[in-house]
Amino acid sequence: MSAPKLRVAVWATTFGADLAAFCRFLDRRDDVELTVFMKHPGAFKTTAAWRADPLRARVYARDLRAYPRALARRADVAIVDNAVPLLGISRGLFVLWHGFGWKGPDDRRAFAFMRRCIAAWWGDPWKPDSRVRWQCFGEWDRRFRRDVSGFSEDILRVLGSALHDEIVRPPDRERLQPFYPFDIQRRKTALLAPTWHYGGVFAHWGAEDDVFESLVALLDRHGVNLIVRMHDRWRYGRRVLERIAGLERRHPHVLVKFKDQDQDNSLDLRLADLLITNFSSIANLFYATGRPTIHVYPVESPDEPFDSRHVWGGLVRTRRLPSVRAAWKLPPEENGGLVAASPSELLGQVELALEDPECCRARSRAFIERYMTAADGRNCERIFEALRSLTRRA
Repeated sequence: MSAPKLRVAVWATTFGADLAAFCRFLDRRDDVELTVFMKHPGAFKTTAAWRADPLRARVYARDLRAYPRALARRADVAIVDNAVPLLGISRGLFVLWHGFGWKGPDDRRAFAFMRRCIAAWWGDPWKPDSRVRWQCFGEWDRRFRRDVSGFSEDILRVLGSALHDEIVRPPDRERLQPFYPFDIQRRKTALLAPTWHYGGVFAHWGAEDDVFESLVALLDRHGVNLIVRMHDRWRYGRRVLERIAGLERRHPHVLVKFKDQDQDNSLDLRLADLLITNFSSIANLFYATGRPTIHVYPVESPDEPFDSRHVWGGLVRTRRLPSVRAAWKLPPEENGGLVAASPSELLGQVELALEDPECCRARSRAFIERYMTAADGRNCERIFEALRSLTRRA
């Protein structure tokens, strides 16, 4: 008689990056019964990411109806990114955090609510012997989660990034061509993927429209496509949305995506020849490719007062900080690529990246070695072994 399958339920805030990559790994295994709960699964199944790599797993909407479904066949382990179910839908809980980035403070206070939710069903994650495991991207991340976030060392495991396993493989551009409106086989493609926490992308430099137009024009002169990946639409003001929509409307080589519609960024990351970001954690994933990353320094000065943007109660709220340094857990000076502190530096670095695709490889490798488990193609196996060991204990 064959052994029973490991029942895994995925409770996703955003089904993308590491979470999506690890689900694809699980979906290929015959010893796993995978169920995914995500926001708007119908819309997700129309995206390029799903059509290129559809899952065999059962996929349901993550709404109130999800709880009866999940409880009816209680999983051996639930995997979450940054939101925990309010009921005990599984015997064990595995946290696959949604990115290793610069934003903070990620301290005990920031995790107080999540801690209470976890403790109600799986045991206090700040104490040993809970039925919880927390994936860490590297040894630095493990120490931070222990010393700053407050989690018990007993639950922390250094496992690396699941998406690194996929992103190091060259993309099949011919197979992916039907999912993009421009030529991705003969033209290079740049990816602009900003975080939402600073409001606009280049607003701190003044005339943001001018910077966007100069960047798009430069890429067009070099025959380079541009994918703009923004966060959820509701996190931005009307002017930002109009500005981004106008880019796609005026330029046929520009494609705009929003995270609430296109959750999985893995295809765009694998395809991109160049990444531009204002220190989104997407950069740490892209570093594994060795291709150039340009970081837009996100503020005029880190010592000026700063309006920190965060979500609370489903709304975007701001909090005045004496300095942006209080909003970082890792200083932006620690990075794996180039840093642009002005529009002219940005354009010059784009020129450099297009002329010398190897310009950031050494810095990217050094960052991964310093902060993340090496991208050796075995991270999903490590994560799975940690998952399976949890279920033996749960």
